Amino acid sequence: MFNYIKNVVRKYQAWKDRQFVKSVLNDSQPVFSSFGSNIYMSDIVNNCIDRIATEISKLSVKSVVDTGEVVKIQNDDLTRLFRFHPNPLQTTKDFLASLVWLQRKDMHAFVYPQYEIVTDRQGRQFRRYTALWPLKPARIEMGMDESERIWLIRFYWEDGSYDTLPYSEVIHMKWRRGKNVIVGGGDDYGNADTKDTLKAIQNLDKAMQGIPLTIEASMKLNGVFTSKTKLDADMIRKARDEFEDRIVTSKLGIAAVDIAGDFQPINTKTPEIPEKTLKFLKDIIRERYGVSDAIISGDYNESQHASFYETCLEDFIEEFQQAFSSVLFSDREQGVGHRLKCYYKKVEYFSTTNKIQLANIAKDTGLMTLNQVAEMFGIEPFEGGDRRLQSLNYVSADMVDTYQLNKSKQEGTQSEQDKTK
Repeated sequence: MFNYIKNVVRKYQAWKDRQFVKSVLNDSQPVFSSFGSNIYMSDIVNNCIDRIATEISKLSVKSVVDTGEVVKIQNDDLTRLFRFHPNPLQTTKDFLASLVWLQRKDMHAFVYPQYEIVTDRQGRQFRRYTALWPLKPARIEMGMDESERIWLIRFYWEDGSYDTLPYSEVIHMKWRRGKNVIVGGGDDYGNADTKDTLKAIQNLDKAMQGIPLTIEASMKLNGVFTSKTKLDADMIRKARDEFEDRIVTSKLGIAAVDIAGDFQPINTKTPEIPEKTLKFLKDIIRERYGVSDAIISGDYNESQHASFYETCLEDFIEEFQQAFSSVLFSDREQGVGHRLKCYYKKVEYFSTTNKIQLANIAKDTGLMTLNQVAEMFGIEPFEGGDRRLQSLNYVSADMVDTYQLNKSKQEGTQSEQDKTK
């Protein structure tokens, strides 16, 4: 996959040797993004990212035209790509999950949209997208070309080679911000700011490693036996073995010893780590990613999942929609409402009581078909279920003005008739 992507972006090789004359940073140095950190060796960190990636992978992505009043799904090349395979090597689920992992680990997620230029019968040219490729560079640089009009981005690959593309041709999703307005990362230079998280992980790791060590130590030496009688080495060894055997076999914990001596027990109390301390360290790590303990364990209620969506998932969805739409559609297409829109089935996390309430509202207003209501409860679709029911107590908003106008005319006619009598 790596070599294939490299061959795809080679068509911009003309930019490869151009010099960057302007910089994003104030010190006139190109932007270097640092990727990777040892915090990602932690299972807690990876569990947080995996939980987010799992939820994001459930998104349904559609190409739509949003006029402000009506949203209409388009059956175009983008909708088809996101239906099953955004590229030949990934399913939609894999593609979305990989974006989360890249964004959370590298502070950036780059996607290259592969396309071909198609000319219609009227001679107009447009893009036909054939694949969307997530990129994994070792580092990047950003700047402008010699004309100071085109922003460029240079990708350095793991094999030491590099490629340069127009920034407008690359989908760029960022995570966390510093003073640098162009790149993400968390600090003011576009790098990952993981100091506090790293400290919490190190302290938690020490605590977890210390527990088995103290347990092991407590099993090694329980006491010291001092003999008051002069014995040779063989007799000392025999006496010690007999003493240990009596300790082991004694159910009361009292050993009868033939040799006069003293036994001094050693108090090896295993230290207990306060639960609040462990929770505090874990919370520092989880709060970085917006994932609570209930979400990690899977034991969450509707309210907790709603908070997870608002603090974590919604931010990714907004970033995804804006970053993809701004690159995949031309200015003219964006002007008439073309967007990439994500749909997330929040209703799946409703309690049964709330699902019943929603079903009643849908039944009265015609909001959902019968099969859509059945799907909420895990019931298979049935014949004739693709119809909507609506209570006669509700009237279309478009008919309200007509209804009031007719009623006003009737009242006016009645008034004229009364005057003529």
